[in-house]
Amino acid sequence: MDYIDSYYARTLEERSDYPILSSGLDVETLVVGGGLAGTATALDLAERGRNVALVEANRIGWGASGRNGGFASEGFPQGYMALVKRVGRERAREIHQVARMGLKLVRDRIDAYGIACGPLQQGALRCNIAGHGDDLLTFRDFMAGTFDTVMEYWPRARVEDALSTTRYADALFVPSTIAVHPLNLNLGLARACTERGGKVFQETPALSIDRRGDRVVVRTPGGRITANQLVLTCGGYIDGLHGPLSRATIPIATFVMATEPLGDRLARAIRVPYAIFDNQVGVNYYRPLADGRVLWGGRVLAWEPPVDRIAALLKHDIASFYPDLADARVEVAWGGAMPMTRHKLPVIGRTAPNVWYATGFGGLGVTLTSAFGRLIGQAIAEGDETWRLFEAFGLPFAGGKLGRIPAQLVYWSHKLRARLGPAGAH
Repeated sequence: MDYIDSYYARTLEERSDYPILSSGLDVETLVVGGGLAGTATALDLAERGRNVALVEANRIGWGASGRNGGFASEGFPQGYMALVKRVGRERAREIHQVARMGLKLVRDRIDAYGIACGPLQQGALRCNIAGHGDDLLTFRDFMAGTFDTVMEYWPRARVEDALSTTRYADALFVPSTIAVHPLNLNLGLARACTERGGKVFQETPALSIDRRGDRVVVRTPGGRITANQLVLTCGGYIDGLHGPLSRATIPIATFVMATEPLGDRLARAIRVPYAIFDNQVGVNYYRPLADGRVLWGGRVLAWEPPVDRIAALLKHDIASFYPDLADARVEVAWGGAMPMTRHKLPVIGRTAPNVWYATGFGGLGVTLTSAFGRLIGQAIAEGDETWRLFEAFGLPFAGGKLGRIPAQLVYWSHKLRARLGPAGAH
């Protein structure tokens, strides 16, 4: 299946012509899923000289990995304050180091392999919507004291100097975050994998998983692949390939659009070159693009509506924050399914001694996919057990096919509380 129509598909620069598997194959490790997690894992193993192959049901980067906002940060889906409460300060610090490693890997590989996913945007603004009650000064001090993370506090006046909106009370500038073209990044990782000796196949769906002694056999339309190790990185598109993993995530739809080129209007509305996100329920995330457009994403729905409805929803959102851009034409809009776990934590581990998984990145996959790919790569190649930092998160049942319904109800309840203000939280 070809790429959906998106700004990223329209601006491809990296190689995307990978073959379809047409015969049987025997490898040390097979990776199923050609998103960022899969290509990062396959590349890590190829860099270690391992015999690795990757199969993708559609095109490389076809799913959420090639459709997102492109923000690469040291963030964590549940938030670091909640993480400290859950696992304790020292374990949280170790987990944060994994996220930090992932961001460094992204940057290093872009440079090492000349991946055409720029121009990179350095720095992000974490904005606090007026009336939402977040204490950014406390959060800044918490991140500095607990994780040695540098963030700069911006009071309202400075935010309004940078952005032509009155919706934000204050913000934190996060200098370490970068923004990339995620589809080109995904394709660049696949190219790098092949350059290091790995095999990459697209339009090659995995149809079933079986065992042959202590090895794994995956059936595809073109032939069977036999492997010592299997890694499942199928994200929100795993369907029924692997029961425990399918039941542990809910595919949640989120949306992105790109405006027409705005000329001088863009510079008047967004006067900084940074990626921007806020604490709206569903999170607004957006950034100015080098060609004069605004890339804007947000919202969460259990099912994906038609493209014209996506465009209308996001056009409403941008107008509510930037009235001067209310008449900006939406040139292209799209959606994608990201896998969410019940506890909103990313998961990595094994369902058998030689069957690995990594999923549930919760909107922070540009960085965490590279981190988890490294953890799985060094576990398979060296027996490293750093991945066990996440073992306690497990694979809790997320509701199966009906899990989308309570997830949507929770999202709507949070939206209602936000509209009611602080009183609505009691």
